[in-house]
Amino acid sequence: MDLNPAQRHPSTPEPRRSVVADCLVVVALIGGLFSLIGLGHEFNHPFQSKVDIDLSPWYLPYYTMLSFLRGAVAYVLSFAFTLVYARWAAYDRQAERFLIPLLDILQSMPLSAFLVPIELALVAIFPHNNIGIELSCIIVIFTGQVWNMTFSFYYSLKALPADFAFVGKLARFTPWQKFTQIELPFATKGMVYNSMVSVAGGWFFLSIIEAFTIGDQDYRVKGVGSYMSVAQEQKNGWAQFYAVVAVVIMVVAIDQLIWRPLIVWSNRFKIEDTEAEFQERSAVLRYFSRSWVVKWLNERFSSLIRRPVVAAAPTTLTVRQPSVFAKLYASIPWRPIFLIMAAVILGFGAYSLVKLLWAVTFSEWLNIMGCLLLTLIRVLTAIALSTLIAVPIGVWIGSNPKLSKYLMPLTQIAASFPSPLVFPNIVILIYLLHGNLQWGSVVLMMLGTIWYILFNVISGASAIPQDLRACTQLTHLKGWQKWRTLYLPGVFPALTTGWITAAGGAWNASIVSEYVQYQGKTETATGLGSLIQQATDKGQFSVLAAAVLSMAIFVVIFNRFVWKRLSAIAQERYQFLT
Repeated sequence: MDLNPAQRHPSTPEPRRSVVADCLVVVALIGGLFSLIGLGHEFNHPFQSKVDIDLSPWYLPYYTMLSFLRGAVAYVLSFAFTLVYARWAAYDRQAERFLIPLLDILQSMPLSAFLVPIELALVAIFPHNNIGIELSCIIVIFTGQVWNMTFSFYYSLKALPADFAFVGKLARFTPWQKFTQIELPFATKGMVYNSMVSVAGGWFFLSIIEAFTIGDQDYRVKGVGSYMSVAQEQKNGWAQFYAVVAVVIMVVAIDQLIWRPLIVWSNRFKIEDTEAEFQERSAVLRYFSRSWVVKWLNERFSSLIRRPVVAAAPTTLTVRQPSVFAKLYASIPWRPIFLIMAAVILGFGAYSLVKLLWAVTFSEWLNIMGCLLLTLIRVLTAIALSTLIAVPIGVWIGSNPKLSKYLMPLTQIAASFPSPLVFPNIVILIYLLHGNLQWGSVVLMMLGTIWYILFNVISGASAIPQDLRACTQLTHLKGWQKWRTLYLPGVFPALTTGWITAAGGAWNASIVSEYVQYQGKTETATGLGSLIQQATDKGQFSVLAAAVLSMAIFVVIFNRFVWKRLSAIAQERYQFLT
C-alpha cells in the first residue's frame, strides 16, 4: 500500500483546467449553502400538532432536498463519531471492553428504542418550534448510519498489519500523521462501501422517521419520507409513484456524484504491486479535477495532513517552559471528573430503568423471553439465507469493475427503497402463496439484512490484490478450488464485518418485518419486534424497556461468543500483508 498515494503516478500530466468546471463547483457550493439555509428555516417554524404535506409533485424537489440534507448532516456526525469512537476502542484495551459491547447493543436496538425517547425529550426541550423534531430526525438517521461505519473502521484498525505501524515509527510519524497516512488509507475502501450501505439504510426507514406518530400525537416533518407516508395513507397511487421516482433520482444522483468518485479514488489504497488491466474511471471525478477551485480546496485540505519535512536536529538543547494554560490543563483531574459524570448519568438511567421494569409482571417476562427466541431464529435464518445469496453476487460484482459501474447504482436503489412501500406488497404476495407472516417475516427481514453482507463482500472482493488473482490464473485454479483458495479467504474479513452489522440490522428490522400495516389492516408475527412495536403504539413503556433490555443483553452475549471469535479468526489468518 502506498503511504503517500498522491505520488503513485508522478508522471501523470496536469489536467487541462476548465472555467465551466469552476462555475459548476461554485454553483454547487452556493446551492448547498442555500439548501442549508432552507433547512434552517424549517428548524425555526413554529411547532404544529400536525404538518400538512402537499402531495403535488411540484413540492417533491423541496421535500427531497430536505430529506437529503437531514441525511447529509447525520452522515457528517456519523463520520466524526466513527473516527473518534473506533480509534479509541481499537487502541485502548480497557475502554475496548466497554465500548464494543455498548456498540453491539446500540446497533441492535430497534428504531423505536431511539425514536420514542429522543423525540419526546427534544420536543419537551424545544416546545415552541420545530428544532426538537428536526434534531430528532437527524439523530435517529444518525443511529441508523453510524454503527455500521464504526464497526468497519474499528475492524480495519484491528487488522492493520504490524509492518505498516513499524514504518510509521521509522518515519517518526506523529499520531496525526499515522492517522491520516496509514490508518485512514488502509480503512478507506471498507469505509466507502459501508458508508454507502449506511446511507441506504437511512433512506430505508425514512418514511418512519419523518412521519413518526405515538398514540394520538403526530410528529411529522416535511420530507420525501412523510410524503410517502401521506400518499400511502390516502391510497394515492400517483403520489406514491412520484415519491418512488424522487427517491430513485436522489439515489442515482448521490451514486454518480459522490459514491462513484469515492470508489474510484479509494482504489489508490489497494495493497498490491501489480495493477489491474482495467482501471475504474469516474467522469465526474475526472471533470471536476479540471477545476481551479477544486485544486485550491484540495491544496488547503492537503496542507492539514501533508507530511512535514523532518527538521535537522538542533545543535543545542532548549527546554521550553509550559505555558500557564498548559499547567492549568495538566492540573485538572480529567479522568475522575469524567468517571463521576458517567457514574451520575448511568446511576440516574439505572434508577429510571428499574422503576420501569418494576411494573413488568412475571408472565410478561416469560412472553418477552419466548418472543426473543422466535426473533433469534428469524435473525439467524435471515443472515444464513442472505449470506448464500450475497456472497456469490458480491464476489461477482467486486471482481468485475466494468459490471460494478452499472450494478452498484441498482443495488443502492434496492437497498434504499423505503420499507412501507415494499413490505405491504411482499406481504400480499406471501398471502397469495398461502403463506403467513410467521415465516414470511424472514423474507422481510432479509431486505434489511442482505445489503450489509453484500456491500461488505463487494468491498472485500474489490480489495483482493491483483497479484493473488494473477497467481490463481497461473496455477489454473477454477471453480470451487478458486473459491476456496482466493475468494472466500479474501472476502472473509469483510464478510465477518458484514455479519456483525447484518445481525444488528436484522434485529433492528424486526420491528417492521414482524409488524406490517397495509390496506387498513395490521399483520403481526409473534416475536420481539412486533412486541416492541405494539408496546410503542400503546404507550406501554415498561414492557418496551424490558423488551429492549432483554434484546441488548442477549445481543452482547451472542456477539461476545460468536461474532467476536469469528472476527479474531479473520484478523489472525486472512490479512493482506505486504
